[in-house]
Amino acid sequence: MNETINKAKTSIKNFGKYLREISAIVIGVAITLSASYLLSIRSEKKDMVLYLNAMKMELEENIKTLEKSTEYFQTSVKYADYLKSNDKNLLHEDTIQKYAKNCYTIYTYTFKTNAFEMFKGSGIMRLVKDKELLLAIWDAYSDLIELKQGFDWHDQIKWGYMKEDFSGIDFNDGAPSLKIVPMYTFYSLGMPYGIFNGCKEALQTVQEAIEKLGKVL
Repeated sequence: MNETINKAKTSIKNFGKYLREISAIVIGVAITLSASYLLSIRSEKKDMVLYLNAMKMELEENIKTLEKSTEYFQTSVKYADYLKSNDKNLLHEDTIQKYAKNCYTIYTYTFKTNAFEMFKGSGIMRLVKDKELLLAIWDAYSDLIELKQGFDWHDQIKWGYMKEDFSGIDFNDGAPSLKIVPMYTFYSLGMPYGIFNGCKEALQTVQEAIEKLGKVL
């Protein structure tokens, strides 16, 4: 009987030892997983800051392009205003020559979106708790993409009118004479107005996104 009792005690002792070993392993795995999770979260948050900073820098570069394009189209709008507010036969040659270079120039404006595209595909977006910030970023890039499409459309239309002018234009010291009014139909129809307004709206949207990004970085 004593032998049976001793065997039972030994079994219980071994089972307790087994439980302690299993518990130690489970606790060790749990600690490892927790540490790994915390490191992963910390790494993702670090990546999030890097992405946000990259987009801020990218938008700041795009601001420079927007300022140049806004200035260019503002000149176009002034010329369109001048043509629309004056009789075609009463236009001043000096004023026409002032705007001639702008009339016969097409600038190609492009915007950088690489940081935003990488951010969208990274899965980091879910970590940004500030939904207003996300919306501001998304709106800024959406405006830039839409504006670039507007630039392409404007340039294509403008080039068609330019070719018509070139077929009958005379140049005097590199400037068109008043035998024709440079790009009269194109500008008198108000073609630059929509693009100019798009530039101003995009400029404001991008500036707002940069300000919001600056507050969290």
